[in-house]
Parts: sequence; structure tokens; C-alpha cells
Amino acid sequence: MLLINLKASILNPENLNIIAKTYHGLEDVLAKELRVLGAQNVQTIKRGVRFKGDLGFVYKANLWCRTALRIIVPLAEFKVRNEQELYKKINAIPWEDYFDFNQSIAIDAVVNARQYRNSLFIAQKSKDAIVDRFRDKFDERPSVDTSDPDIRINVHIHNENVTVSLDSSGQSLHKRGYRVDANIAPLSEVLAAGILSLAGWDGMKNFIDPMCGSGTLLIEAALMAHNIAPNIFRKEFGFQKWKNYDEDLFKLLFGKAMTKEKNFHFKIEGYDRDTLSVMKSKKNLRSALMEDEISVQKMDFLKFKKHEDFKDKGLLVFNPPYGEKMEADIPELYSGIGDTLKQEFGGYSAWIFTSSSEGIKNIGLKPSQRIQLFNGKLESWLVRYDLYAGSKKSKYKSE
Repeated sequence: MLLINLKASILNPENLNIIAKTYHGLEDVLAKELRVLGAQNVQTIKRGVRFKGDLGFVYKANLWCRTALRIIVPLAEFKVRNEQELYKKINAIPWEDYFDFNQSIAIDAVVNARQYRNSLFIAQKSKDAIVDRFRDKFDERPSVDTSDPDIRINVHIHNENVTVSLDSSGQSLHKRGYRVDANIAPLSEVLAAGILSLAGWDGMKNFIDPMCGSGTLLIEAALMAHNIAPNIFRKEFGFQKWKNYDEDLFKLLFGKAMTKEKNFHFKIEGYDRDTLSVMKSKKNLRSALMEDEISVQKMDFLKFKKHEDFKDKGLLVFNPPYGEKMEADIPELYSGIGDTLKQEFGGYSAWIFTSSSEGIKNIGLKPSQRIQLFNGKLESWLVRYDLYAGSKKSKYKSE
């Protein structure tokens, strides 16, 4: 007996177990998003959130989750002791219920078990089990397409415990669909949205990114301020290739999302000293239909002078250059950032996201909050500085 625990099937999807994946440090942010959307039984896990919902909620989560990388739906859970058992149990899953043999597949494997060589080996073994089932039943088999598959399957192994899931997102949800140009190593849209949420961005004040690069923080801030679904620009989701895809239901949810936009009564402004970055930002703003909502100008932040349109209070969030992204002297740059913050931004809160601990030490301001995050594999920090208006010089303390 194979002893496979088949989860609630997406073919009868009233009470699905669902997992949303995210970056380390954003689990609580994503859990809050999902609760607001109406998810049930929400629980945070390492780099993700477990919850329950129906098929419509799978569609809704893909449209609306700002800090989710993928929304996956577990199909089966079981234990295995070796690769032969893994093959047999994956082969026993009724894959033909979920997709056809003329579709392409890709396997994403995550493995934390000593008995297996590596994740690529597990992906290959899982692929063999799936295509062999189709070949045995139909004398036909799905093709493999690792770059742009119709169906993406997730295999997660921890010790002897295996979870096999369908990926409802397809491409990662950080690929919103609005970015048409980017700098080297651009900030992920999902990470940008998480940073903004952690910084308390609520659309009720002015927002400035003084080192905006290709404009990701600006656009994510505008989408949040206007309550626009972050993935409204995407052309495709993985669930649209499932056998039970309900096109009418998705069109209904998409149409409802289009009616949720609200007005924003403050300013969103971006600056960068690099002409090419400003041009890239403006291209992306046009693609996101935000060119009338966001102002981007060329300006060196270290020479910044506050203009009269700025209110007494606002929010600065920015990702200064660091490491391989810059050739400038880090202590000098970050010291200059601290000086400009003190001189020009009284009444604002500033949040700096950086992987440079040396840079943080040279800001010359005492942070009121520090949150550990990761930018790819780089350990990073989101650091808050409260900038007091008027003559409260004593508030500015060295770190």
C-alpha cells in the first residue's frame, strides 16, 4: 500500500490547503495581507504562510498579494525512505486529472534530506514518475520546459516527509508585468512592497525615494496608495493552464479588482543623480500607467534642497548603492546621506534598505528601528530614522 495522503483536490476545491511563499522577514506582512483578503486558518511558516481557501481565493491571492512570490496548492503528502519509494508515490498521483499529456511541465524541488544527492536529482526523478504515468496510460507524455512551462510542480522534501504541489502562479509573482527596463540587480517588486509595508506606508502622506533607480519602490508605493492589485498587469498565471480553470470566475474577480482603485491626495516623487536611471524609471512609470501620478527628476540627493511643495510630514524610503552596485566611497556617501536627512527632512521618517553595515555606521543618526531582511542571498537591513522638525538638534545622536 502506497499510503499517499491526497489533499483536497483542486477538482473539488471548496476547502483547499494553500501555501504562499515569500522572502525571509516578510512572513508576518504576507500573513496580514492574506487575512485582510479573507484567508482562513492563517499560519506563518519559514519563508511562507499556510492558509485555507477555495479555488476563487487561489485566483484572488495571485492578483492581490503584494508580498507573495508564489501561491502553491499541495496535492499530496507522504513519507519516503528512498528514491524508489519517491518515484512510486509521485507516479501514483492522478496527474491526468490536473493537466493533459500535450502540456509542458517543470519541476521545482526543494530538498533537506541526507539520503538524496541534490534537488536536481529529485526534480529528475519526479519528472520521470510523472511522464511515465502519462506514457503508461495514454502512450503519450508531457514535454519538459524549464523556462516557460504550462504546468509548474513543486516537490518539497524534509527528511522523510514529502509534499507535492501545483504552482498556481506560474512565473514568480515579483514579475508584475509593468517593468520594461531595469538597472543592474534591481530591487524585487515583492521585496519593495514588503519594505513599504514594514515602513508603514499607508498612502496618507507624501512619499519620496531620493535614489529611485528604475522606480520599483515608487511604483509599488503608488499601487498601494491607489489600492490597485499588484498583479493586474500580468498576462498569465499558472492556474489558467489547469484542467479545471474557471475562466468566468477569474474574469469576475479581475473585474472586481478593477473597481477597487481609490484616490490618492498626496505626492509621490523620485530622484536619481543618474540620467539613465531617470529615463528607465519614466519608462516603467508609463508601462504601469503611473506617469501622471509620480514625478521623477534628476537630482543628487547629497545636494538636495527641500522645495515648498513638501509638507511638514512625509515618508522617505530608499535603497542606496552598496557593494558591487557602486564605485563611490561608502563612508563618504552614507555620511552625506545622514547630513542631507538632518538638514532637509525634519518632520519626515526615513527608511533605508541596505546590505552595507559600514554604511549604516556612517549615517550619523541613531536608528529607531532595524529589521533584518535578505536581498537575494545578501543579508540586509531596513533601518528607520525619525527626523525631527525645528531645532531639536539633541534628537540627532550618533549611532
